[in-house]
Amino acid sequence: MATILVVDDYSTSQRLLGFILRQNDHTVVTAIHGLSALEQLAERSIDLVITDLSMPEMDGMTLLQELRANPRYQNLPVIILTGSAYAQDNTRAKAAGATCFLTKPVESEELIGMVTRLLSQPESVEAQPPASVEQDSSNNVLDSQLQIGKSYLVTRT
Repeated sequence: MATILVVDDYSTSQRLLGFILRQNDHTVVTAIHGLSALEQLAERSIDLVITDLSMPEMDGMTLLQELRANPRYQNLPVIILTGSAYAQDNTRAKAAGATCFLTKPVESEELIGMVTRLLSQPESVEAQPPASVEQDSSNNVLDSQLQIGKSYLVTRT
């Protein structure tokens, strides 16, 4: 169906997201940080990006800003999928042009539903605060899990 770029420095998250997306007939390309994501985008056509925020080299927020500054990628749907549930991260991501902001843990059905909606009508989905937003001013990344059915994966310890 679509080619999706998954940007995350945690290889287990990459594999897990790749599995979910491939199960739904998507082609998955991975990158370990924003710089490698930009390289992947230059090499192939990408329909949607799913990126973490906290990564070395170039974080997800900087990647998002780079994408929105380039006319070629201004309308590319970008999902922020992060363990951070802080309201300021959502606000910053939305201001930088994120199409959607999801926090881990995320149900695989919720992720696939969002991907499907964005691929069919990218302009109709707007970054919304997660239901369980932590009103904290620290920059600590929350411990998180990505839930798939009854299996759980801790993405940050």
